[in-house]
Amino acid sequence: MENDVNILVVDDEDYIRDSIKLILEEEKYGFIEAEDGFKALDILEKRKDEIDIVMTDLKMPEMDGITLLKIIKERYPDMTVIIITGYPSLETAIETLQIGADDYITKPFNVNDVHSKLKRALESKKLKREVALLTDIVSIYESARFLSSTLSQEEILLEITKKLIGEFGLDGFYIKLFTRKLTLHNAEQELINFLDDEFYAKRVLILFGSAREYEFKTVCNGKNYSVIIFPMYSKDGLWGIFAIYYDSKKKLSNIKKEMLNIYSGQISLALQNSLSFLDLSDGYMQTIVSLSNAVDAKDSYTRGHSENVKRYSMMIVDEIGFPSEFGKYMTYAGLLHDIGKIGVDTYIIVKPDRLSPEEFVEMKKHPVYGKEILEPIKFLGDVPYYVLFHHEKVDGTGYPYGLKDKEIPIGAKILSVADSYDAMTTDRSYRPRRTPLEAIEELDRCSGTQFDREIVSAFKSALKKSKVI
Repeated sequence: MENDVNILVVDDEDYIRDSIKLILEEEKYGFIEAEDGFKALDILEKRKDEIDIVMTDLKMPEMDGITLLKIIKERYPDMTVIIITGYPSLETAIETLQIGADDYITKPFNVNDVHSKLKRALESKKLKREVALLTDIVSIYESARFLSSTLSQEEILLEITKKLIGEFGLDGFYIKLFTRKLTLHNAEQELINFLDDEFYAKRVLILFGSAREYEFKTVCNGKNYSVIIFPMYSKDGLWGIFAIYYDSKKKLSNIKKEMLNIYSGQISLALQNSLSFLDLSDGYMQTIVSLSNAVDAKDSYTRGHSENVKRYSMMIVDEIGFPSEFGKYMTYAGLLHDIGKIGVDTYIIVKPDRLSPEEFVEMKKHPVYGKEILEPIKFLGDVPYYVLFHHEKVDGTGYPYGLKDKEIPIGAKILSVADSYDAMTTDRSYRPRRTPLEAIEELDRCSGTQFDREIVSAFKSALKKSKVI
C-alpha cells in the first residue's frame, strides 16, 4: 500500500492506539493519533487535507465518538469515518451509520477485518472523488457552453460568480484586460488594489513567457489566502489575467487547477465575443444616428425630431418599468421611426402647406418603406414592426393596415404617442407649436381612439415628474 494514505486514530487508551498503529504499519499507512475528540478536531483543523480516514472509539471521556462523528460530518462532510467499538450491537451500528459513519470495527481487532474495511473505505473514497471530479468537469463544461451563448458581460459575471464561488467554494476572482479598459471581479478591494499594482502588463508578459499559472500566498484583511493567476489570451496574444483566491487552509488539487486554467480560456473567449459585439453595436448605432440625422435634415422643421421621439419613448418605457432590453429596442425605434421618409419625395416632406390627398397617399407609404429598410438588420429585433405600425390607431382608423388595439405592438403604441407629442410641440411649416399642456390635452382627447390610454397616462406621469407639465 502506498504510504501517502494517512489515518487519524482517536482513542483514549494508549494500547489501543498502539495496536492499531502496528496493523496500519503492515500496509504502510501513515499513522496520526489523538487521545480525545478535542485533540482530533484540532488536528483536523490544521491537517484535514492530509487525512484520508478517521478511526474513532465510541466510548471516550470528555467527548464520545458519537459527538465527534457529528462534528466531523458537520465540518468535513466528505471525511471518511470508521467507528471503533467494544460493545457491538445492531442499534449502535444503525445509529452511527445514520449519523454518517462509513463503517465500524469491533474490538478485539481482527487484523484481516481491519485491513478489509480500510481497503473498502479507501476504494469508496476514491470512487466518491472520481464522481466529484466528473461532476466538476460536467459543471465546467455546462458553464463554458453558457458563456459561449451570451454576449452580456453582466451574465458572464453572474455565471462565473455562481460557478467559482457558489459551486467550487472559492472566495473570489478577478479579471483584468490590458488591451481594453475592463475589469470583472467578485473580490475584496484590498486584494484588487494589490493585483492592480503588482500584475501590470509588462510584468505579466515576462511572468507567463513560459509558465502556465502563477501561485502565491498573501494576507488580505487579516486572512491568509492562496492566489492563482492564469494568463488570458486572444488571437493577438496575451491580453489579460484571470485570478482566483481561496482560504490558504484549503487544498486545490492539480486536476482542479488544470480545469480552472481551461475555464479561464473559455472566459477569455466569451469576453472577446462580448467586446466584439459591443464594438459592432457601437458601429451600428453610429450608422443609425447618421441615418436618423439624414432623415431629419430633409426638413429644417423636423431637425432633432427623431432624437426627441427616442427621448419621449424612453420616458414612457422607464415610467411603466419595462425591462432594459426592451428599452434598448425602443431607443433604436425612436431614432429610426421615420427612416422610411428617405423613400418619399423631398418636395412632399418639406411642403409648407397641408398635403393633397395624393401627396398624403405617398406620405403614408413611409412606414412600409421603413420596415423594408430595417428588416434585414437582425439585431434590431421587432423594431421594423414598431416602425411599420407606429401610425396605426387603436380604433382601427390608422395606416397602413388599419390595425386595432391589441393587434398593434406595444412598441408601436409608444412611438405613436411620443411622435405625436413632439409633432405638436414643435413648429411646423403649416402651423405653430402647441404648449406641452395643450399637447397633453390633445393626447387625452384622443385616448382610446388614436392612442392607447395606458401609454398616454404613463407619459403624462413622466412629464409631471420631469416638471414639463
